[in-house]
Amino acid sequence: LFFGLRRAPATSATPVAPAAPAPTPDSQPRPPQCPGMSNVEGMQQVHVVVNTQTDTGASSSPVQVTEGVIAPDLGGRAYFSQWCTAGVFDADMYLVVPLLGKTVQFTVDLGGAGCGCNVAFYFTAMQTNPNAGACADHYCDANDVCGARCDEVDVMEANSKVFRSTLHRSQDNVGGSVGYGGTGPHTQTWTRNEYGPGSSCIDTNKPFEVKAHFPTHEVNNKTVLQGMMIDLSQDGASCEDGLTATVGWYKFGGSDAIVALTQALRKGMVPMVSYWSSKEMGWLDGRDINGELPCAADTPDSCPLRGPKFSNFSVQNFTGWLHASTMNLSPKPKKTAKAVDDDVDADGDSTATAVGRSGVGEAVPVLVQPSGVATMAGDRLSEPVQLAGGWLQVYQNDDPSKAYFFNPGTSQTTWDRPAEAT
Repeated sequence: LFFGLRRAPATSATPVAPAAPAPTPDSQPRPPQCPGMSNVEGMQQVHVVVNTQTDTGASSSPVQVTEGVIAPDLGGRAYFSQWCTAGVFDADMYLVVPLLGKTVQFTVDLGGAGCGCNVAFYFTAMQTNPNAGACADHYCDANDVCGARCDEVDVMEANSKVFRSTLHRSQDNVGGSVGYGGTGPHTQTWTRNEYGPGSSCIDTNKPFEVKAHFPTHEVNNKTVLQGMMIDLSQDGASCEDGLTATVGWYKFGGSDAIVALTQALRKGMVPMVSYWSSKEMGWLDGRDINGELPCAADTPDSCPLRGPKFSNFSVQNFTGWLHASTMNLSPKPKKTAKAVDDDVDADGDSTATAVGRSGVGEAVPVLVQPSGVATMAGDRLSEPVQLAGGWLQVYQNDDPSKAYFFNPGTSQTTWDRPAEAT
């Protein structure tokens, strides 16, 4: 264990590489499996291992590594590993990163990937998969892509218009999700004014920083995962504090799925990057909960063959502080709300979310505008009441019995009145 990174157990036998690459069904050569090495702050270099075939047996796409910068071609996927030998895949080779109580950080350049493109940095428990599977590399995830399921942590699935983060139990391909964009169930936490090409907080025409925090807390005298908190920041942005989104409420199979993920994050997961496209990416970049339409249509043919880049990786102990209510904010019953017009958004200087529940089961955000006027899916709410400690009390639909509390200074949100907000 070193700086939060744990090597997988050594394999019992020395793998032997085949004399020549196996033939491929599409007669295309396999991409280089060992393109280079990258740095993770606080430790020695790690190998980058490229997935060489798809679930159909066809050749996948290359991943470039230049001076530690990882750049997948369209259709490419790569894993962090302890070692790499061409032609050899072993579940014990992959780098296993314990995430519980950690902060993961990296820089991403989306490279012009727009509607219909998906640029991803994520973790799965693929070191636990004993079978090589359809992709011949022991890959597994919550979507059964290569014929095997395992727990999955999507720190980032994004393009220039949208950004989503999701926790998945192995049998749940939907998961608990936050961010901006798409028709899939999630909590919307910002708008196109804050994230997108030329936006005030994250201008996706430029590189930006991503941090994923995995804080813990005590439940019944046990240390368990509190949730996943995402911070996005960018040098020179007019929104100095960046953007924050939190997966603090996730139920699956009638139980608390965040707590259930504790053991997987404690044991560790394998980091990886991927870049792919589809004409059916509406779950990610289609019409969002508040009615905004990041992408009217997906155009995978316009995804650049080579563009996205990942760099500056780091895994450190989480040293921040989180208000419990920020992580534990859960959906509340609410009447079905109408969608807002595309131009009814917060401008990015102070955005928070409280979650309602629409008639179709989607999370509906409450956005607190810098002017102090809040909207929920187009409904005008009463003026917030200023309280002590910098807190605002905001009423939903002018109903005093349905209030939440927001602190613009700390971006904390809670359903329960804070003790200092007297």
